[in-house]
Amino acid sequence: MFTRVKRVCCYALIAEAAALLTCSCSGAVAAPGNSGTISITVGALPVVDDVSAYIAADDGIFKRVGLNVTLKEVLQSTLAIPMMEKGSIDIIGGGNYVSFIKASAVDPADPPFRILAEAATCAPNSFDVLVLPSSGIQTPAQLEHKTIAVNLADNIQTLTINSVLEGDDVNPASVRYVVIPFPKMVAALKAHRVDAMSAVEPFATQAQQATGAEVLLDQCSGATKAIPLSGYFATAAWAKKNPEAVSRFQQAMAQAQEIADTNRAQVEKALLTYVPKLTAVQAATISLDEFPITPDATQLNRVSELMREAGLLPGTFQASALLQP
Repeated sequence: MFTRVKRVCCYALIAEAAALLTCSCSGAVAAPGNSGTISITVGALPVVDDVSAYIAADDGIFKRVGLNVTLKEVLQSTLAIPMMEKGSIDIIGGGNYVSFIKASAVDPADPPFRILAEAATCAPNSFDVLVLPSSGIQTPAQLEHKTIAVNLADNIQTLTINSVLEGDDVNPASVRYVVIPFPKMVAALKAHRVDAMSAVEPFATQAQQATGAEVLLDQCSGATKAIPLSGYFATAAWAKKNPEAVSRFQQAMAQAQEIADTNRAQVEKALLTYVPKLTAVQAATISLDEFPITPDATQLNRVSELMREAGLLPGTFQASALLQP
């Protein structure tokens, strides 16, 4: 059986983006007094992290809380930023914490993003670095001077890999990261354009089945064990302008996250509706992350602390500051 990695996330936010988003406009539409149905657009990645959003849509949970939700596919969470600024996307799901925390820490007094709900938390064998058997790479130390495919640079992927490498006495600076979208990683590994790939589910399982790729290291181990990976983000301006939409979305996601965390059959059913080329066999064998029902401030601050130690954050900015009540 294939036990496999889960999604994780991506990166590349800059201060300019953070400043731009403080002017974000809203796409939410509601009846007078917020008593009617509210229409919003949620960006979602084709990865396991966002399965709860699809469960909420497919099972009618969004409708029951008075939301008309359009799910729009996004390949990298940070690609949604300009769409959020323009108002064509209101919320991005599967947003990797590192990217959005880093952007928000630029102006701690007025951070441009808010965490509305958590998406996924790292679980064993749900987030790994894989290599081909023919690569000759059998230990983390052999990644020195090698290339690793990641969905985004300086994000949750690279943060967790670097942490695990340091735990194995490997200098992270000796590794070269190459940005390749998740759906294209397997082909890049197979063609030897990279030496290894850091993938999320279902791409890790697909890599194993298509190329015979093997797990080299578990990114959810050591200092990164059970660390939060991704969440549902909105701009601070949108959240402030649309409190009723935020409240309803949080209610819906709490229900959907509970289903995702306790009902694998529901997860598999939802995955088959939005993950390209995923087979029923793959859906049944992939490793799943955990899906927190409510945000955990203490656990979120583990991410920002790890970022600070890695030199990605100035001062003592805490991720929990971004939680939207």
